[in-house]
Amino acid sequence: MQFAIGSGDVTLAVTELHTEHDLIHLRRQVRWAAGKLGFSAHDLGRLSTAVYEAGLGLFLDLGPARAEVRLADADGPVLRVLMHARVGEAQRGAACERLASATQALVPLVDNLAAEVTEDGVGVWLACCSPAEPSAEAVTAASHQADGDGVRTDRRQLQRQVRELRDELQETNRGVIALYTELEEQAERLRQAEDRLRVLLDGVHDYAICMLGQDGEIATWNAGAERLFGYAAGEIIGRSVASFYTAADRDEGRPAQHIAVARDAGRHEIEGVRVRCGGSTFEAHVLITAVRRRTGELRGFSLVVRDVTERKRLEDDLRRRAEDLAAANRAKEDFLATLSHELRTPLNAMLGWTRLLRSGRLDEAGMEKALDTIERNAYLQAQLIADILDVSRIVTGKIRMELRPIELRQIVEGAIDSVRPTAQAKGIDLRTSIAFSDSVLGDPDRLQQVVWNLLSNAIKFTPQGGRVSVSLDRAGADAALKVTDTGEGIPPEFLPYVFDRFRQGDGSVTRPHGGLGLGLSIVRHIIELHGGAVAATSPGPNEGSTFEVRVPVRAVQNIEAAERPVPRTLAGLRVLVVDDDADAREVVSLALAQCGAKTCAVGSTRAALSAIETFHPDVVVSDLAMPGEDGYVLLRKIRQLATPAAGMPVVALTASGEADDRRRAMEAGFGHFVPKPVDVEELAAIVGSVSGPAR
Repeated sequence: MQFAIGSGDVTLAVTELHTEHDLIHLRRQVRWAAGKLGFSAHDLGRLSTAVYEAGLGLFLDLGPARAEVRLADADGPVLRVLMHARVGEAQRGAACERLASATQALVPLVDNLAAEVTEDGVGVWLACCSPAEPSAEAVTAASHQADGDGVRTDRRQLQRQVRELRDELQETNRGVIALYTELEEQAERLRQAEDRLRVLLDGVHDYAICMLGQDGEIATWNAGAERLFGYAAGEIIGRSVASFYTAADRDEGRPAQHIAVARDAGRHEIEGVRVRCGGSTFEAHVLITAVRRRTGELRGFSLVVRDVTERKRLEDDLRRRAEDLAAANRAKEDFLATLSHELRTPLNAMLGWTRLLRSGRLDEAGMEKALDTIERNAYLQAQLIADILDVSRIVTGKIRMELRPIELRQIVEGAIDSVRPTAQAKGIDLRTSIAFSDSVLGDPDRLQQVVWNLLSNAIKFTPQGGRVSVSLDRAGADAALKVTDTGEGIPPEFLPYVFDRFRQGDGSVTRPHGGLGLGLSIVRHIIELHGGAVAATSPGPNEGSTFEVRVPVRAVQNIEAAERPVPRTLAGLRVLVVDDDADAREVVSLALAQCGAKTCAVGSTRAALSAIETFHPDVVVSDLAMPGEDGYVLLRKIRQLATPAAGMPVVALTASGEADDRRRAMEAGFGHFVPKPVDVEELAAIVGSVSGPAR
């Protein structure tokens, strides 16, 4: 046989075979052509069956093929169907043998069938012609001949058998037609299901869903994959799934490993970096699932990819927040432990020396030492509380600056004078270089707190015999204060956190220095509120450190002196002290009396109004927070008196140092505002200033 067809053949139809639905279309074309040529139902059924089965075997084994339906005229109409698939030269022989074996069972259904190797592949062709039905004369002649040979045949029985056989063949043909009709309907339903699935997959925009071949080559591509990876279907189908992996993963053979795991285990779920068209990367969640036939034979793999970059970012952010919260919680616990230690230590000293004083067994030198110790530790405890309150104000945003033109040189010199005795006692060489004389806009008390904190830290962390240098100079538009020491220095890993709250270079119980780790944090916030900046540098442990503060220089004229006149004596001045706390009342009264004033101390607003009538004070110093009627009520009642006392000055004395409390007191009519704990000289100066000229 030869696959080539004669030149007299007529091509009726040509069909490209890419799917099983194309085979159904081919079978319809064959049935239509056979019906037009007058083929019997029997011939039509066997021919269409043979065409479908032969085409299915060719398509499943070799992939896409081409089919032609031809008409030849050789002693009657002959319908021929040729199906051909391209195959490489090396595989043609084996492919032809497989095709011949697969179509062997179809030989009885057609007149001719053959599988052959062609110039560029393998093909199968089959033909069917409609045999003429035997005439009555032929049947009669055959009957007479049989009688002549001695064989008697009942002509009627023979005709009946022929009719029965014809009826049986027609019934069988109807059954075959019904079967193929059902198959066509099922194929149509399958095609519709495939269309619905394709529409569904293309509607999933957040997932890349595609099918892979057995070796990982991409076979299908949905809209979500195009959106996620940036490839159009025509650009990526046929390429390897390794195209989505980074170069490092490809060098390590990761794509093949993942395919192998999915083949062996049935599925493989991973997360990692994948590459888009153009080279950009993203974090992906990948699921590779093996797809098998009912027989267990591997057909390929399904690939589902989802972009989890945002989820990863949120997870990392939550992880960092959890770590920050854990670190903050540890810092809080460390701070509370340190606070307890720092508060109890001076309190223990004060209570111990107080008990010794009460015992009456101390000589004059011992009593002097006891009082010095109590005063020093009380001041230390007051400083700790002030730092805690400052931090609280900073955190809540309630800290306020009372800015005015000031001479920064005086602030720095005052702070240096206050720490000089401590430096001398420790044998530290305190050097100063002040070449700045311009003015700045600032809060003098807060700036002095900054300078004092820096100097105290430098002296505390500098060993005996070391050196601390202080310089104040102009640096562009700023005033630059530098405090340099030869002390312990700052480790490089701690340097970025040196201005953080509750952070200390050594937070252990064996640390050689006390403190809460709040001073530098307060320094930074105060300087930032002044529009300046603070920085710390250190070569490393035991190499010393340098702290530099910069505050903007303001062009200010008519600077008023910040110094407050302090009277040497309050002799002859009558002062009424009002405070519900007996100890505080007694201390203030005694302190003013030692300055020469005549004092009267009472514990309530009612008692104060009575004392005004009998004591006739020149100044009233009143606590604000008192039970029943507070200091505001007292001031209001004093102003309502029908005597000259209604206009006398009243000084507010309170344990609250908030800026809002100060403003409220001044708006209410108090002549001045003095926070507790009270500085005796400051209180005496204020009382003297509000009462009139110094005495």
